[in-house]
Amino acid sequence: MHRLFTACMLIVLGFSVFAPARAEISIPARIVTLKPHGQDDSRYRYVEILLEKVLERTGAFAQVAQATTQYSRDRLLQELIKGENIHVIAEAPKPGWEDKLLPIRIPIRKGVQGYRLFLINEQDQAALAEVDTLEELQALPTGSGAQWSTRKVMEQAGFQVVTSEDYEALFKMLKLRRFVTFGRGINEVFKEQESFVGGNENLIVEKTLCLFIPLPTYFFVSPAHPELAQVIEIGLKQMIADGSFDQHFLDFHHADLSRANLSERRIFSISNPNLSDQTPINEPSYWLDPASLGGTRQENDS
Repeated sequence: MHRLFTACMLIVLGFSVFAPARAEISIPARIVTLKPHGQDDSRYRYVEILLEKVLERTGAFAQVAQATTQYSRDRLLQELIKGENIHVIAEAPKPGWEDKLLPIRIPIRKGVQGYRLFLINEQDQAALAEVDTLEELQALPTGSGAQWSTRKVMEQAGFQVVTSEDYEALFKMLKLRRFVTFGRGINEVFKEQESFVGGNENLIVEKTLCLFIPLPTYFFVSPAHPELAQVIEIGLKQMIADGSFDQHFLDFHHADLSRANLSERRIFSISNPNLSDQTPINEPSYWLDPASLGGTRQENDS
């Protein structure tokens, strides 16, 4: 009888250990993330769907919604700290963010955003095809959002960076030749070319170059909602373990990676001083392996 009671208790305890997160963790019923920058901005759809899958995977039923307001990066940080109007975003690390917010240090885009191809005006393609060194690339004015994390990285590496606070204005500035190159992640560049070519018939994706910046994208959660951070981390690790994370990544990025044709490009590299010593560089399952695409990386750290 005693043995039967003990066995029953072990079964009950086993069920309690593996019970869905929703039984023990309370999160907002409506989880608010970033509002896109205009109707042509599709960059966050990958993130929203991944967040929905993570919540479903852990049994935490909640609605993912977009914020009603667009925030500057500085204002966004303050709103995230408060955790009232926005709860979670997906962004590259920036100075101070990892200390003031709750980062989930799993690169949700496998670092693909750090492989930067260039939007250019077609008439500049011939000259860019002749670029052989990082120094030659650095000498060309390049565009960036004023508050993008890659702006400071490129400035510190020696690039001439021309900025704007307005995302859509950058495409107009490129058309007006205020700068020569406009670096975008592989996950962004082809969609943006298709979205903005109507306003600039000369807009193309440059065919021969790539700039690599080590660039994870993390979920950053408001410190007002630590339970949400816990749920997201659990869900991401479960998806990585069962392969559904990689499948989600490929569903969104396989076509773009094929079009990028990295094996045929000259790939220059610069370091990223924004990364903390807690960046999971030594977790190969978290990162894109360019060798798996038939490409190699030319190391040119600055």
